[in-house]
Amino acid sequence: MSQVAVKHNSRLSTLIGYRLRVLTNDGRVYIGELMAFDKYMNLILSDCVEERIPKNEQLKLKQKKLEDNVKVEKRTLGLVILRGEHVLTTLVQDKPLLTKKERLQKDKQDKKTLKKQQNKNKKDTTNGKVAKNGKTTGVPTQAKKFQPPPGFKAR
Repeated sequence: MSQVAVKHNSRLSTLIGYRLRVLTNDGRVYIGELMAFDKYMNLILSDCVEERIPKNEQLKLKQKKLEDNVKVEKRTLGLVILRGEHVLTTLVQDKPLLTKKERLQKDKQDKKTLKKQQNKNKKDTTNGKVAKNGKTTGVPTQAKKFQPPPGFKAR
């Protein structure tokens, strides 16, 4: 586990894409990549793993019978939405896999592929031919007329 130092004046928006360790008020720890958040500090974590200490281990810790051999239960959760009122602290666990420059390049590529797909869908939904300049000629297909749900009677 490598700890990454982040400037003290950093905001949560600068940590999108970072791997965070989130402590909650019920004693659980969630480790995942921060995807989004809102003003209530609800967090969306991807590839999330939950870690917790079972109650019988907590009792042993309180009685000081067990010092170093603490069993931590782990389970893989995947995509998680954490409610902000349960979040105590967030710690940076690891830096993002992609640098900022790589993320910008990936976003540009994603926009290009999306635009290509939209153009392809436009070509598929028209009856006319596509001219050399990319514009369609002919009559576009008509959308299906609105159909009321079964059992609906007009007054």
